[in-house]
Amino acid sequence: LVDFNFSKFKFNCSFSTVYKVKERTTEREFAIKVCIKQQILRERKIEQIYREKEALARLSKPENRHAFFLQIYCTFQDSDSLYIVTTLAKGGDLLRQLKKRIKFDTDITKFCASEIVVALGHMHRLKIIHRDLKPENILLSAIGHILISDFGSSKLQSQNRIVDFQQILRRRKCSFVGTAQYVSPEVLCGQLVQQACDYWALGVIIYQFLTGRHAFYEASEYIMYKKICHASYEMPADFSLETRHLIEQLIVVNPAERLGSVESGGVEHEFFKGIDWSNIEQCQSPFRIYLYFFINF
Repeated sequence: LVDFNFSKFKFNCSFSTVYKVKERTTEREFAIKVCIKQQILRERKIEQIYREKEALARLSKPENRHAFFLQIYCTFQDSDSLYIVTTLAKGGDLLRQLKKRIKFDTDITKFCASEIVVALGHMHRLKIIHRDLKPENILLSAIGHILISDFGSSKLQSQNRIVDFQQILRRRKCSFVGTAQYVSPEVLCGQLVQQACDYWALGVIIYQFLTGRHAFYEASEYIMYKKICHASYEMPADFSLETRHLIEQLIVVNPAERLGSVESGGVEHEFFKGIDWSNIEQCQSPFRIYLYFFINF
């Protein structure tokens, strides 16, 4: 801890606090997540911490690094807390941007969705399934590009080519993880989870971007879960044909039929017409990032 200067800026979670810090010797800025051990034990979050650390470690290997993900730089601990040092996301998150605008126009939605698609493809190639993709877990860099975060609910698969699926079926845990409004039917029902669950979340996120509301939200969790399991939602009349078609291919009950699944292949779609996939990291962001919250230490 003596290697860092802590700023007053912080973000509180249930069992952790994220601080903006500056390394004393290099003046480089980072984020430090401080996880209190007693709270981790009390709230039974040990597995969540392990998942997050392991997913970030896999994504931060030199050969695996990608511009659309937080990078982990180091971890350490003392008698009271665990510390995870990561990239500092200076642009906040997409939920904050959405609340400022109420809803996104098609161009902003296309920008965000295309970067999420690229990020999911990279993550899935590394055998990581996020399982809790939502706007508040999609951060923004200082230049307005996405940084996928919060891997506490993620599933890390073996990176070996040969996988014994019968063994997976015998060992899997049928536990619900994620945030209800964004989880797919198979996650909700504790079925075998594959990468398609993240593309369901993408469909729900695109719907939220364009409308400013959740596709499945209900005050009653029972009704909301029932709607999710039947993919029952209202398609706005002002959606373009391309938008309707994309959402209908992502929000599909059967994961094998979902766009982006292993069975259905990639996410090439008319909605993304005009996206320069080969130079997506260099394209101009529509977000204006204000850094004055982060200036003073």
